[in-house]
Amino acid sequence: MVGPRTYGALARVLRASSFALTLIAASSALASLPARPAGGPAAGLSEHTARSLQHELSAEFATADLRLEVQQRAWQIVADRHYDPGFNGVDWQAVREKYRLPVIAAKSDAEMYLALKSMVRELKDSHTRVVTPRESADHRRFATLASGISLSVIDDQLLVIDVDPDSPAARADVRKGDVVVAIDNRQFDAAFLRSARDLPLTGADVTSSEAEPARQDEVSRFAQLRAVRRALQRMPDALPRAQLLTLQRDGEDQVTVTLMPEPLVRPPAVTAHVSDTGIAVLKLNRFSVRNRNDVEQALRRVADARALVLDLRGNGGGDYSQFMWLVRQFLPEPRVVLTQLFRRGDEQSARELRITPAETPFLKPLAVLTDRRSGSASELTATALLEQRDALIVGESTCGCVVAVRSEYVLPGAGGVRVSETGFRSAQGRRMEGEPLAPTIYAPPTLAHLRAGRDRALETAEKALLDRLLLDTAVQ
Repeated sequence: MVGPRTYGALARVLRASSFALTLIAASSALASLPARPAGGPAAGLSEHTARSLQHELSAEFATADLRLEVQQRAWQIVADRHYDPGFNGVDWQAVREKYRLPVIAAKSDAEMYLALKSMVRELKDSHTRVVTPRESADHRRFATLASGISLSVIDDQLLVIDVDPDSPAARADVRKGDVVVAIDNRQFDAAFLRSARDLPLTGADVTSSEAEPARQDEVSRFAQLRAVRRALQRMPDALPRAQLLTLQRDGEDQVTVTLMPEPLVRPPAVTAHVSDTGIAVLKLNRFSVRNRNDVEQALRRVADARALVLDLRGNGGGDYSQFMWLVRQFLPEPRVVLTQLFRRGDEQSARELRITPAETPFLKPLAVLTDRRSGSASELTATALLEQRDALIVGESTCGCVVAVRSEYVLPGAGGVRVSETGFRSAQGRRMEGEPLAPTIYAPPTLAHLRAGRDRALETAEKALLDRLLLDTAVQ
């Protein structure tokens, strides 16, 4: 990092230099900026897009002038494209000035991207972000560099709550319910997690745009996970390295496993089945028109079920058009399901979204499973079904990440800027971005359920639907 004395010297250089940056363009000119689809995959991505320069500057960032030009381009895209002309109450001009010195001081591509990412995070917007070449390429092929485990905090313990079946973690026999005692030399014991309960959100966080959970009893767990992420944070596009996990299992001595993260490619997928009680379970891992036929066939297979559980846990969203298509499969009549918010110059305009039902919609009782990883199109779906169909929301609060990105605007060097160009309000006037949807039935995982291989949220949802069916029968 750059010290205070260096910053003072840089400030003098900045004042003495003619860095009178001309605004790149107004909205009309920005329309011609190179852009690529916001959702993948896309063809034509060469290997150079995944390069990693941790200790040097590429040609695109070689001089202070070039770096300031890139900063200006990223800043201006947000200035002209963000759906909120008030920028979430942030002084966007002041933000640009705040990060000029870190941009000038950058000694590597990684430091340059860290400065740009920090600048954009000031907006506190879940989808507006600067992405590195590697992040952009991975997003387009539905890939994430990871070891394949999902973590949560339960009773001041850092627990593995999910393991990707085809991942380094699965191959190392990491199991749901394992307590993560340490990662490398970082201890995540009860003392660490207790001290993290009141940890404030700062610009040092990987995802400082995340919203506080809707339920008060989830807030401390959220802060604890934030502390874990902060402890493990690395520079943008850092090369993968092996991690040593120390795990504690029920009634066993501690075990250690070594995991080397790898690009986990997870294309859109859907599963469906009907339980012995006649309750259908439909699970989507993302919203995509690529598997619309698969979802449609799955809905046909469960059409005779008594009720349906839509499992959106771990689903971070995806195609907006797929959200509209899915919701219409459950509507009894045309309904206004939300209001879209757009930018018109310095003003914001609104437009209602009316969705017509499918030819043969599923009109039996519904429940939607959500957790902290349910975001964007998942939250739109859960909110629409809650308000329009009185669906039960079961599990944990959602992400509170509900805005839409149309395109990824290309930066020199193959990185990009993703900016939220559409915001949303629910049909009942509820703000969605920054305000996670709370479950109607709170059913977080427990250590006992995880180790027993049971799904508490699903069991709770099925029981609640059966109770609703019994009540409906009694009323009739």
